[in-house]
Amino acid sequence: MSKLNEMRMYTWQSQGLNYVDANIGLKEKQDYNKDSQGQAIKELDDVFKAYEYGLSDQTKKENQEFRNFSIYRDVEGKNDFETIALRLDSENNILVTGIDINAHEGSESSFLITALGEGENLYLNSQVRVNVEKDAKVKLVVVTNFGKDSTNLQSINSIVGEDAVLDISYIEIGADYSIVNVKNILKGDRAQVIEDGIYFKEKDQFLDILANNDHYGNDTDSDAMFNGALKDNAHKNWKGVVDLKHGCSKADGKIGDYSMMFSDNVKNKTAPILLCTEKEVAGNHAASVGRLNKEMLFYIMSRGFDKKQAESMMLEATFSKALDKIEDESLRDELKETVHKMNTRN
Repeated sequence: MSKLNEMRMYTWQSQGLNYVDANIGLKEKQDYNKDSQGQAIKELDDVFKAYEYGLSDQTKKENQEFRNFSIYRDVEGKNDFETIALRLDSENNILVTGIDINAHEGSESSFLITALGEGENLYLNSQVRVNVEKDAKVKLVVVTNFGKDSTNLQSINSIVGEDAVLDISYIEIGADYSIVNVKNILKGDRAQVIEDGIYFKEKDQFLDILANNDHYGNDTDSDAMFNGALKDNAHKNWKGVVDLKHGCSKADGKIGDYSMMFSDNVKNKTAPILLCTEKEVAGNHAASVGRLNKEMLFYIMSRGFDKKQAESMMLEATFSKALDKIEDESLRDELKETVHKMNTRN
């Protein structure tokens, strides 16, 4: 594989952000210890044919040819919360999965996708596709936490229809080498996307995220905010794109990334990008590196905490918005404890 997470328009060549040149991939299909669930949804396949999505053509091909686990959900009416567990370990260390969710008109649903694993040399190639039809509401939380020498390739894609709402969160705490693509296509008029993301990388971990919100419909609204922290020798690339297409009158897109750096050795590259071919729109993009609200920091320190303790408290408070969306209480508490341990500084 090569040129993963390639940007549609090259604008950051000098920073090396236009794509990731990666020599990774599988040579054959591996067994997995779970049986696939459901049947392929032709309606969803047909809707996604009109759009480009995914980390690259090569990763999509690998996902199709070597897939060893699939889940299909055709959602109607009001549904109970569901957890979709993707589990890797030393015996089942390679997972190539596809998850398709087709939310019919007026439906309501909530999904938690957990990509968790223990053991070394774990490999995940995951493709998630969500079709949110007219007036439907979908909440989707994706959590990733892997061990040493793990490779995480994730493509999370949505098409949001007229008056539909997608509340989506991506949470990554552990994975040594990670490339993630989140693409939301606001197709219908008044479609809405609420997007949160958090990441905490340490040691020599690498993370590349490309977050796209593409506006096609009129009066569409996207609000995306990523918060992260880097320590030791971690390396992170983040590219956030609001793409206001011709014809998306009165659309409003916001995207931002705020990173805290706890070491002089980390590498942090952030590129918020606004593309626009429509006149009557609003778009905002922002990035901040290593900055915290000075007034809040002073207030906490005035209560008897030193600067490092105050910074740690503020970081965990920032992460809590996304973490609190996890409806599995035990997993939510476990991740908060993990973040707290990673965040503890002498």
